[in-house]
Amino acid sequence: MPVRLGFIGVGGIAGAHLDAAQKHGIPVTAMYDINPDTMKERQQRYGIPHIVSSAQAVADHPEVDAVVVCTPQFVHLEGIRAACNARKPLFTEKPLSRTLADSYEAVRLVEEAGIVAQIGFVRRYCPEWGKFRELIEAGVIGRPVVWWMAGGGPGPGSSFFNQADQGGGPMLDGMVHNYDFLRCMWGEPTRVVGSMVRLHPINTALDTGTAIIEFASGDRHTVLNSWGMPSGVRSGGLHNVLGPKGILYFSDPDNDPPVGLNRDEFGYLVTKHEGGRREVHPFKKWNMYEAQLVDFVKAAEEGRKQTRATITDGLRAQQIALAILGEYSF
Repeated sequence: MPVRLGFIGVGGIAGAHLDAAQKHGIPVTAMYDINPDTMKERQQRYGIPHIVSSAQAVADHPEVDAVVVCTPQFVHLEGIRAACNARKPLFTEKPLSRTLADSYEAVRLVEEAGIVAQIGFVRRYCPEWGKFRELIEAGVIGRPVVWWMAGGGPGPGSSFFNQADQGGGPMLDGMVHNYDFLRCMWGEPTRVVGSMVRLHPINTALDTGTAIIEFASGDRHTVLNSWGMPSGVRSGGLHNVLGPKGILYFSDPDNDPPVGLNRDEFGYLVTKHEGGRREVHPFKKWNMYEAQLVDFVKAAEEGRKQTRATITDGLRAQQIALAILGEYSF
């Protein structure tokens, strides 16, 4: 019998996981959300048979084999605790929580329960970022490198993302994928520096700023990000990696796709080298959310506790985010 999923929280990002489950024939049998209208819509769209009255009721349901937590991060611990109480495999969205206290408690609960547990660092399954890592590790642009990323806008639609005690703003919720991916490539950081400010008057979180994350290898990541812009206002973006032998571009600076490349099936990155020499690096496309969910379900079936992204990985990435916000020190 296939692993049957129960969802705690079915709004927002849950849609990507529900789409993945539907496409791959993974049954979703129960759900709970604080919004009855959201549950009704999800039930009609995905045919989820059981609507229950609490997070624990999802985890305890006899037709649920594994729990997926897609609530906002400031209430993640409720769903994590429910899965641990029921001793059922757990997938929780990122970031692990809003506070370190909740994250330490999540790690403790998972370890004591001895369950399969994974956090939603979906960039570990991203073909584009996987190609980026491959090229850096192959030394295509040399080492060390400086990974630059910059952008700005009003942020996500839900207001909680930019509330200090709920979402924590862009350097926590928005950039935590980056911190996890950095750790995959280069280990734990040696230095984290943040300079943050609050621009939008209705936000309570620090919504705009700069971060520099340094590693023993000499590699570093520099981020400039804002969720403090007025509605409809966005800055220009930047996403490059600089090395002693050239630059890696996530977006083709020449807008010159390779002739004959099937763009429906393949993407590509570009590097430029001495004298302006250009190299194209294709990669096969796939849906990273589908790959992530299929991998979690397989881990649940096998009882594999060393998942692709563990709860402890969630804690470590959150520590980087909170160091940038001035809430943690390395």
